[in-house]
Amino acid sequence: MGKKIYLSPSNQDGNLYAYGSTNEMEQCNRIADAAKTALERCGFTVKKAAKGQAMSRSITESNAWGADLHLPIHTNAGGGNGTMCMVYSKSAQNMQYAAPIYQAVQAVTPGNIDYGVREMAELAELNSTNCVAVYTEVDFHDNKTIAKWLIENSQTVGEALAQGVCKAYGVTYQAPDKKSERTTSEDLLYRVQVGAFAEKKNADEFLKQLRSAGFRDAFITGGKQ
Repeated sequence: MGKKIYLSPSNQDGNLYAYGSTNEMEQCNRIADAAKTALERCGFTVKKAAKGQAMSRSITESNAWGADLHLPIHTNAGGGNGTMCMVYSKSAQNMQYAAPIYQAVQAVTPGNIDYGVREMAELAELNSTNCVAVYTEVDFHDNKTIAKWLIENSQTVGEALAQGVCKAYGVTYQAPDKKSERTTSEDLLYRVQVGAFAEKKNADEFLKQLRSAGFRDAFITGGKQ
């Protein structure tokens, strides 16, 4: 059995993206799903928190499972651009994991500010987990251009997280076999388009109807005809 990695994607569905009528919880779960697939391919044992799960329950679950590494996955807001990782302290043990994870994710995201790795001891997922925790803020979703990129590149970010973890553990990263994963992976997604509208207000109204009917993952994308 490989090292045990616990993925804790954001449950903050009220943090809206500047593009796509979606939110932080939805997109961070997509990133976590991609990271889980990539990490398992590389030989790790992975547990992902249930979508929307309370942070306190995720901490308890991670500790009870005996995780070797706890990874909260979020996207940021506040007018900046760039990726940031946070740790309880910049001890050598914490930085062994945080530095390569930050470097791998920052290298693929579009923001250009080098926030680096920062100490944030007051965060519960950093001070209440038994194992090392690296909290990643994957660029800024209140920037329309970056928000669009995040929606379209969840697979890229998930793979980058896996690359960082592999480097931290000295494990060879196994890139996806595009041909086999396209035809056999149980994680392959087939998307269904249920409407196209010339006016944004009509699309917004239809999205509300879908979500009220239980289709919580529905979101809007824009494009030319």
